[in-house]
Amino acid sequence: MNGLKISFAVVAFVLVQGIGVIWYVSKLDSRVDTMYAQFEKENQKEVIENQLRMKLDLESVISSVNEIKKDVKKLRDHVSNLNKKTNRLENQVERLNKRAEKAANKKKGGSIIQQSN
Repeated sequence: MNGLKISFAVVAFVLVQGIGVIWYVSKLDSRVDTMYAQFEKENQKEVIENQLRMKLDLESVISSVNEIKKDVKKLRDHVSNLNKKTNRLENQVERLNKRAEKAANKKKGGSIIQQSN
């Protein structure tokens, strides 16, 4: 070589460092792959747990909605019964009012007859 002399020790040192860097990066990549695989497994477990919780919550909501439907039906039936009773009472009040009017008219009519005599 034209005046350029590189000692064997320098070449060996650079070569060993290059190999060391390659080995370190390879080991680091392997760790990242391992950690990513663990993360995916844990994430999968969490997803399944969340889905299970959501399913249980949904079942609870459906059960509550069914109970509310039953309660609403009972209330509708109760309101219907109250409406029937109210209609009956209104009819009775109407009949009583008519009787009271007739009685008042008889009284007025009777007093007019008595006054004329």
